Amino acid sequence: VDSYGLKSKIKFGTGKTFGEYIPEKDLITLRPSYKSVKEFLLTVLHEIRHALDAKQLGVRKYIKKYVQAGTMANYDGLDPHDDNKWEEKAEKFAKKELRKWM
Repeated sequence: VDSYGLKSKIKFGTGKTFGEYIPEKDLITLRPSYKSVKEFLLTVLHEIRHALDAKQLGVRKYIKKYVQAGTMANYDGLDPHDDNKWEEKAEKFAKKELRKWM
């Protein structure tokens, strides 16, 4: 997190989702275990991208844009999370950045 100029906190939770970024708290939550180091790093990097977007745009604007993108995906008959452009951007970022950490 520090390497990306962020002050986001990281918390390990009990959930089954890979990870989550909570912009209002600037908090990245991760599940307690992952199948591999690669899966863990991809998750952390994915959530870091969300934190970077919130830092760049400001929390309120980021939330608004994220929700709008989910609504548009849903309107098009797609999944509001998986087909959200902010999720796709975070996934692409994580895959690109992974090379630096492995």
